[in-house]
Amino acid sequence: MKLSTIAIALTLSVAATQSFAKDVRLKPVDNNIETQACLTAATEGYGASLRFIRNNGFNAEEFSASVRCNGESLRTFAFMYKNNEETVNAKTVALVAKNQNAASQACLEALTIGKDAALAKFGLEGENIICNRQKISDFVRQYSAENVVVRTTAE
Repeated sequence: MKLSTIAIALTLSVAATQSFAKDVRLKPVDNNIETQACLTAATEGYGASLRFIRNNGFNAEEFSASVRCNGESLRTFAFMYKNNEETVNAKTVALVAKNQNAASQACLEALTIGKDAALAKFGLEGENIICNRQKISDFVRQYSAENVVVRTTAE
C-alpha cells in the first residue's frame, strides 16, 4: 500500500511540475548584476546574457562559471527557459481537406493514427498518395512536430 501511495504522489508531483513549467513568470528579487544576467539568459538566451556580462565590464567566462540561476548554470538556465518559451509559443496549424475523397481523408487521418493505419482504413496503398503536394510520409513527418487541428470544410 505504501509503495502505491508513493507512486501516486510521485506521479502527481511530476504532473504538477510539468503543468507549472508552462506558466512560469520570472520575478527578479533584486537588481544586481547576477540577477540581471540570469533574467537576460532566460528571456533572450545564453549569448545575450554573455554580451550583457561583457558590456558591464566582467569576464564572461569567469562570471558564467561562478553564477548560479535558481541552482542551475547560466547556460542550463537559458536552455530551460528557451525550451519552455518554445513550448508555450508553439504555433497551431489548422488543416482542412480540400475535398472529401479517400486520399484527402487519409492524409488528415495519418496525422493522428499514422500513415499505414490511415492507408489501410481507407483501402489505399503505397507512397503514391499526395498530401499538400508531397508524399504522404513527408506530409506526416512535416506536421508531426506541430500542434495540428483538423477541421472540416464546413468550419
